[in-house]
Formats: sequence, C-alpha cells, structure tokens
Amino acid sequence: MQHDLLARRAARAVPFFFSLSALSASCSRGAPEPPSVDGTGGTGGHPATVDATQASTHGSGTASEAAAGAGVPGDAGPDAPPEAPQDPGDSTWRATGWLERCQVDVADEPSKALPSLRWEQCPGSAPGCTSLVVDWDAGKYPWTASPTVVRWGDGYRVGLYFEYRGERRTGVYDADGTPLAAWRYKDLEPTVPETNPRQEYCIPTVPSVGHERVWLGAQRVSVEAPGSAYLVSGYDALATASQPIPVDAPSHGLYTTDDTLALSGPGSGTVNIYDRISGQAKRFGRQSGNDAPSFYEMVPVGDHALGLATLEDATSEGWIWSRQTHTIEPLLRAESPRVIADVKSDGQTLVWLEAEPYSDDGLYGASSLWTSPFAATKAALAPEERRPGPIIGYPISAAGEGFYAVYAIGEDVIHVYRLSDAHHWSFTTPPELFAIQNIAHVDSREVWVWVRGGIVRQAISGLGAGDPAP
Repeated sequence: MQHDLLARRAARAVPFFFSLSALSASCSRGAPEPPSVDGTGGTGGHPATVDATQASTHGSGTASEAAAGAGVPGDAGPDAPPEAPQDPGDSTWRATGWLERCQVDVADEPSKALPSLRWEQCPGSAPGCTSLVVDWDAGKYPWTASPTVVRWGDGYRVGLYFEYRGERRTGVYDADGTPLAAWRYKDLEPTVPETNPRQEYCIPTVPSVGHERVWLGAQRVSVEAPGSAYLVSGYDALATASQPIPVDAPSHGLYTTDDTLALSGPGSGTVNIYDRISGQAKRFGRQSGNDAPSFYEMVPVGDHALGLATLEDATSEGWIWSRQTHTIEPLLRAESPRVIADVKSDGQTLVWLEAEPYSDDGLYGASSLWTSPFAATKAALAPEERRPGPIIGYPISAAGEGFYAVYAIGEDVIHVYRLSDAHHWSFTTPPELFAIQNIAHVDSREVWVWVRGGIVRQAISGLGAGDPAP
C-alpha cells in the first residue's frame, strides 16, 4: 500500500527537474519518448515525472567504472583545446571532463553562450507580476526548467536550464541578468549498430545557486551504463570546476544549501544526502530488505533537511536529517486519521500542513496550517495551529524569509502566508503562460513560479491587502 501511494504521488508531482528529462529526451538521438507536456494522461494539467533509473536496474560504482570497456569515446577532458563555435556569435567551449560519454563543455565567454535574462510585465498586467522574456528559439514546451534562486543584494542570482542555439545549455546568472558561467551538454554518438542503439542521453542538472556556492552536475541515462557526476564550486571558480564529489547515484532531482546536497533517488522512496563539510554521503529510505519509510525528497535548511516520510500504513509524517548525527528521524506526526501533507522551513520557523489523508483523486482533504519555532527534535517543538489551509495534491511549495507559498492544484492558485501572523494572500499566473509547474522560490519580497511558458515573478506587494488569520 505504501508503494502504491508513493507511485500515485510521483505521477502527479511536477518538481523542478521534470523538464530536464523531457527536453533532453525530445532532442536526443535514439532516446525514449518523453512524457506528455500538454496536461494529458490524467495528471490534472501536470506532466508526469521521468525517473532516469527506469532505463536500468544497475547501478552503483563510479561513472568511469560504468563506462570502462564500453567502446564509446569519453569526454576529451579539461586539457583538450577549445572547440570553435559553428556560429561566430557563439562562445568557444572547453570540455570539463565531468562524466564519461556525457560531453559537458564550459563556455569561455558566457555572455555569448547564453541570452541575458530580461523581464516584462505579465500578460494581463496583474500588479507586481513580471515574466521572463523568451526572445530566442526555445524549442518545445516547457521553455525552461524550474530555476534555482537566491537573494543577492537588491536582486537575485539564478541557475537556469533551457534550449539555446539548438543545444541543451545551463547557466548561472548574476543579479543584473548577465550570465556568470555557461555549460552545454551533448550526447556522444553510440558506436554500436543502429539496429541496437544504446538509448543513451545526457541530462543536465540545473545549477543550484546558494549564497556562497553553486552545485552542478550531469546524468547519463543509459540501458547499459548509467552514471552521474555532481560538483560544488564557489562563484569565483565556476568555469574551472572539474572534480565530482564521491556520489554517483541517478536522481529524480536535487535540493541544496551551500553545504548540503540532497538527491531524490535512485528509485522511488530513497534519498541521498551529501554533507560537504564532512565529505560523507548516506542513503536513506525504503530499499530492498529494509523496513524504512519511503522518502520522495528532502529539502536542506541550515544544518538539517526536511521532508515527508510515507509509512507502511500509508500515513505520512515529517522527518528531519541532522548534520551533527548524519541520521534521519521523525519530527512531526498528526493525530490520526490526519497526516502531514507538507513541511518546510525558512531556518527560523517550521511550517506544515496537517490534512485529511491523500486520496485516489490525487488530493489531500481539508488542511490546517501549523507553525513552530525551528526545532530539530519532537521535544523542542512548540506547535501552533494558525488557520485553515488549502487543499493540495503532491506538495509544491517553498519557504523563505518568514513566508510560505504553496500551490493548491484544485484551485490552480498559489497561496502565500506570512509566518509571523499567518496573514494570507493568493494569486494565479497568467493563463497565456500556461500551467503552474513549480514554486521555485519565495521570500519577503517575491514568489518565483515556473510555468510551461517560462518563469513568473510575483511581488507580494502587488497582491493587495490580503486577509488576516481568523
């Protein structure tokens, strides 16, 4: 029963990493067909996720070990001479050497490799709403992946993925919208006969930006030899980042802070958490031969990470990982028959939704919003029920700077709560930009939303008076 519930949740989830699999598959030679991105298939207007591990049940070992003896040339490596662009307006490129049979190049001139980010008023001119200007040949929907975002002075630094010049490219952007660094990802041609293609392609990881560091990476989806590489770099060394961390695990997606990497996967129900400070990585969740809960994702915050655990009786709880102990343990449990439907934190406050159980229609029942000053143990919690909450499906939410934003799929509305007093606002994105896919970021100033037509930024100050807690 537990795994059926997890599968139903995954089928309805639209986390930030979806378009990486879908878009890379759609433009890769011999790759499997991507899932629908037009809302078909009973997903309530949301495409299904792609599990990179579906192509293979193999798996451990390093990327170089997986590639050994495969008869396919590897990445030329960072010492190879730069490759001149086909378009004179493009940058020259140098190989990074990150991952065998997954050619990743870094741009010598990022400003030529990627477009600058520009914003314009949203269609319909809703107050405080701006959207990304997509003025290049963006290919198929979705036009981007979900961005990663961090406050940077009066603006934001952004990590982003999209198709540009007919290639899969990623970049880290400065607060003024200019690219600080850029990478492109290419699939190396298989050498086996066309009648038996390898079905390999290279999935880029959206650069995950932090206050001091950026996490980078790539995954090779392959029937015979899957592999992955993840790296972390300071902003001053992005172009020369070349040493992967000691983690090789296919992932549904990743969440980071400057010092923690949390990978969802491999497989449904497990997460990998890497502590940059100690250099230790550990896998948690339901695996063959154990009776652990299933975890779909863990979101790092400070020296901890938070996420939902699905138990054998199909209930869900909030669990927490600690850097101090490198263990994961229960933190939040609702009084039966209610369950924990979401849990997030901005580092100062815990916020969660208690709700009636998840049902076959893909929705939780009526919910209530709860908060507590941040605590890492049950004994230290000071829970307080604040107000009625929204009806949600798989949790699509974010917390930051004293605010919590969560998507109510049944209403197609994003709800925003100020944690200090539970004041509430709500908004939706312009229909011209298509369905909401993910909430990428929230702080005391803005909510960033990934939509199929690009990215929407909603200023909280443009949402009007809102309504106070009852």
